[in-house]
Amino acid sequence: MLKITTIETEVQRKLILAGGIVEPWAAELSRAWGRARDSLGGRKLVVDLAGVTVISRDGTRVLHEMMNHGVEFICRGVYVSHVVRNLRTLCKAETERHTSEGGT
Repeated sequence: MLKITTIETEVQRKLILAGGIVEPWAAELSRAWGRARDSLGGRKLVVDLAGVTVISRDGTRVLHEMMNHGVEFICRGVYVSHVVRNLRTLCKAETERHTSEGGT
């Protein structure tokens, strides 16, 4: 199960996650992220992963997509920090590859 709590301020929208980012909850996170992203109005989107206990391959894909769109993550704990660090490395490599291929 995955609990998603939204906190709104003038400068950011924060999604606080608690539980596992596994199917079917990874798909629900993707939908929640889409709704949150579509109505930001210039604010940044922050996702707090401190309460996440497990991340499946599907969950990793959702987080990767979110990271590619500039979502900022807050994480604690060795496991989640490791997953996010690996995603950052992957996103950086993809950006460098895209740039070297002549993309913008």
